[in-house]
Amino acid sequence: MRIKVLLAGMAILMACVFSACGNGNEPEVDKLNEMSYAWHYRNLDSTRQYAQRALEFSSHYDDGYAEALNNLAFVSLAKMQYAQALRQLEEVQDKTDNQIELLVADVQLMRLCQRESRNKDFYDYRERAARRLRRIREEGGNLSPHQKRRMIYAASEFRIVASTYFYYVGLVDQSIGALSEIDPEGGIRQDTAQMLCYWYNIGAGGIISGKPAEAIAQEEFEYLMRCFVTAQQGDYPYWEAQALQGLSEHLQQPEQRQRLFKSNLPIIQFVNIDGMPDSLLAGNLAQRALDLFTQYGDVYQMAGANRTLAECYWQIRDYRSALICLTRALRQSKAINQAPDLVASIREQLCLVYSAVDDKVNSDRNRNIYLDLQEQTRQDRLLEARADQLRSSSRQLNVMLAAVIFMILIVVTLLVVFDRMRRRSDAGFSLDTLLQPLRLWQQHNEEHNEEVEENYEELQEQMEVERQHLSQNKRRNLEQRAKIQLVNSVMPFIDRMANEVHRLLAHHDTDAVRRQRYEYITELTDTINDYNNVLTQWIQMRRGDIRLSIESFPLQALFDMVSRGKMGFRLKGIDLQVEPTTAMVKADRTLTLFMINTIADNARKFTPSGGRVTIS
Repeated sequence: MRIKVLLAGMAILMACVFSACGNGNEPEVDKLNEMSYAWHYRNLDSTRQYAQRALEFSSHYDDGYAEALNNLAFVSLAKMQYAQALRQLEEVQDKTDNQIELLVADVQLMRLCQRESRNKDFYDYRERAARRLRRIREEGGNLSPHQKRRMIYAASEFRIVASTYFYYVGLVDQSIGALSEIDPEGGIRQDTAQMLCYWYNIGAGGIISGKPAEAIAQEEFEYLMRCFVTAQQGDYPYWEAQALQGLSEHLQQPEQRQRLFKSNLPIIQFVNIDGMPDSLLAGNLAQRALDLFTQYGDVYQMAGANRTLAECYWQIRDYRSALICLTRALRQSKAINQAPDLVASIREQLCLVYSAVDDKVNSDRNRNIYLDLQEQTRQDRLLEARADQLRSSSRQLNVMLAAVIFMILIVVTLLVVFDRMRRRSDAGFSLDTLLQPLRLWQQHNEEHNEEVEENYEELQEQMEVERQHLSQNKRRNLEQRAKIQLVNSVMPFIDRMANEVHRLLAHHDTDAVRRQRYEYITELTDTINDYNNVLTQWIQMRRGDIRLSIESFPLQALFDMVSRGKMGFRLKGIDLQVEPTTAMVKADRTLTLFMINTIADNARKFTPSGGRVTIS
């Protein structure tokens, strides 16, 4: 048994040591994770590198470990390594109970489901993320600055991902509603990357409504330009490419292009760094977006940029170049097949391009593939997801109901058993036997109460005595101060007498002056005697009062003081012996010393020469 206790204690000690060692790395891990997040839309390799370092240093820091996994999952999503991203995000669920990092993981799982067109799973993760968001807002009143930044990212990303999903499944109103929940003047202002994402999603189209088409196009163009300029200034190549791609899509239609050129000519000239003709500017912007996405390494966006570039070639009737772009989008990476909705949009464009070049076979084939994929991806699975959630809730309620019924049965059974046991116990024991412990307790309680009352009365008496002593001490203090004041008032007269005596001793005065000085000294003496008489009468009034200061002290100290008077005994021929002692006495020190001195003095007076006096 002692060995088990010792092992348990050692395990607890080691856990505390490891925990202390791990906690020392928390600021460094948070800094690495913040650096990884700062590189999200700048460089995926740097994002991965900082996240890997944070992962290495956070072996005993679960929150930092989970945040590093979320950063790595972001890279995996961009690289379209969806299986790896899923493993990383599921590991977050197992690694920590930090609701903010779990919310980030759920949001990234929502994006993963949107990319893979797993619509029912999307709603499951969305519902879970919404519950976490509500819980954090209800309970997260004292978040650290680092956690607040993570919360801003998670909350805004949750709404942006939901808006993107609703837009692609054709639920425009829900898409607008999700994005409108973001306050552009709120906390998102602290996160430039999320602000760029918000501007791009509005400028990309489908969000602004209730205005003429020309006004909507102009406002979307302004949002995209704001995103483009800010991304350039902040070195965000990902959002620079997204803004260029959105601008390209807005400049493809000739009528809309002409209106935008007319209203925004200086801005168009700023974007048109290659001096392209009006009809080719959209393709130039799409090509620049493709180059930036290729440099950044986002496989999904590279395919989307190829599709946008193909649309530009389609508008200028360069079908061969459009076919090359679409084919490259499909064949550049096999991972693209994991995104059915993106593949469907590419197949749709291929159908149109093959039809334009009179290749009916390939046009029909791509059309069939597109329709099959669209049927799979564009179906909103909200009702199915809710049905599954209700079934799950129903199962949980049934289990809980069964457990409650089972517990009721157990309680009823125990009540019956205890009732029978009580009846048997009542039959075996009398009421007096049952009440005997209570009577004993009552007796002990009464004795204890009496003892407490006696102690209380004693304390009251002591307090009253102390009050009297305090009052007497205050009165005596006043008297003593008055006596001291009286004595101090005599000192100036004494000083004057000393001065007059000094002058008389000098022998420089005439007889008349000397007589005056003698008279003045006599007056001073009379005044001092008057003060002395007052003090003497005062002392006589207090005669008989004894002020005792009772304390415990060693008797040897008083013996040492008495032994100093040996010389008086020797002059009379008496031998004084003071024996050492370790005795402790409780008395008034001064009165005890006075008593011992009195006894010793009487012994000296009445002991003949040659005798011995012993004090012990």
